[in-house]
Amino acid sequence: MARKIIYFDKLFGFSFTAITEDGRLTDCRFTADDGAPAIGNIYKGVVVNVLEGMQAAFVDCGLERNCYLSAEDLPRGENAGVAALKPGDELMVQIIKTPCGKKGAKVTTRISYVGKTLIYLPFTDFLGTSHRIEDAELRESLMFAAAKAKRKGEGLVIRNFAPFASYKVIDEELNFLRECHKRTAELYAAAPPRSLICTDFTMPVRVMREFMEYDVERIITASAEQYAEISELLEILPGGNAITLELYTGKRDMLDEYGVAAQIKEACSPRVELDGGAYLVIERTESLTSIDVNTGGFTGGDSLEYTVFQTNLNAAREIARQVKLRNAGGLFVVDFIDMQQPEHRRALTEELERALKKDGAPFRVLPMSEFGLVEFTRKRSGDELSSFALKSCPVCGMGIGYSDPFCMFVAYAEILKTLEGGAASVCAELPPEPARIVAVHEGFAAAIREKFPAASVYITPSQSVYAEGCRCRAASGEFVPRRAIKIL
Repeated sequence: MARKIIYFDKLFGFSFTAITEDGRLTDCRFTADDGAPAIGNIYKGVVVNVLEGMQAAFVDCGLERNCYLSAEDLPRGENAGVAALKPGDELMVQIIKTPCGKKGAKVTTRISYVGKTLIYLPFTDFLGTSHRIEDAELRESLMFAAAKAKRKGEGLVIRNFAPFASYKVIDEELNFLRECHKRTAELYAAAPPRSLICTDFTMPVRVMREFMEYDVERIITASAEQYAEISELLEILPGGNAITLELYTGKRDMLDEYGVAAQIKEACSPRVELDGGAYLVIERTESLTSIDVNTGGFTGGDSLEYTVFQTNLNAAREIARQVKLRNAGGLFVVDFIDMQQPEHRRALTEELERALKKDGAPFRVLPMSEFGLVEFTRKRSGDELSSFALKSCPVCGMGIGYSDPFCMFVAYAEILKTLEGGAASVCAELPPEPARIVAVHEGFAAAIREKFPAASVYITPSQSVYAEGCRCRAASGEFVPRRAIKIL
């Protein structure tokens, strides 16, 4: 069984996570902690206005604008509708549509908790399945199992990942979601009006909801806030008592210390090295993603056909890992190295299917064409890694470099590594815009000062480091580089 470790941290207004299996990165996500109301957030709202003619009410949840509550989003069976509400009433409401323009968020009292295989509805007596589960017998079997597990007054919606999970896993997830609601209800009872009770937006909640398998060995976080949050989650997570939770307190950046940062950079690169000297070239276009498999320096055994076959098999497994890691979706066209034997061609597409199936995302693989091309599709959920980490070159518009936020993470890791190596003063070269952001970002300097109180740190803008994000140099004593901005 793979040795799985989950890393969490919060830096510079972002939450991020990385997941490794036997030391290899398999998942990476970044989310901005901008405090904006998100779908799934649960509030203790106060009714401020009831409009019976519109069959709606406005609820104050402590946000910039009052939220809109329609009669259809009240619990089923309440014939009185909004007429039963009056100003001052307190309600547990959940955002189902975020604010837009001058309109406030739309909320519902039909609270739901989204899991990997189920959606749990504590106040809505309902049973249903995802329309993506098309097999009639499978739907009937899942509905029968859900009906047995459902309690009176609550509802369940079976998600399209349920057929890939055992009934035991589904049952344990249901109990986990029930515990989540129990804790939410306790927080609601004690919370003041107009306050946020529960959010589905925090990184640990979403990631740990998806990774409920028993092969998670450790969770490591560099954030004391996340450490407390994860500790509470592990108390109700199935198998949580078997997971070791650690608070990272080292001098270097956590992901850099554990060798994860280098793998994240590789996931942002079009070139991916394979074992034995072979490599992939992954290029995104408007309509599809092309993947080229190259033998490179791989020599293999005496047989050319066997060497090519082994290289292609290795490439198929790595392709599946890369599309999951990059969270890439859409159409993919893979140019494998030509093989002569039909059985090798069939075995290769079967291996690609097996590797993609581990991901859990919907996919489809077509047989290899006469030209040695394999087409497959993958449905992604959420943003691609490249949407956070990469941007087009501001000079030529054609090249790709690291985004401004990602440059900050790279600079932070490089500065800490240089200081941890014994340097008293460090100068970091960054592209002009990230350099400007870092120079005025109080949190960046404060994070370094916390680990190295006596260090001197300078930032220098430079176009020459656009491709690599950051370049650091050190000196044994105090120095003032040309055009440098001192931040510490």
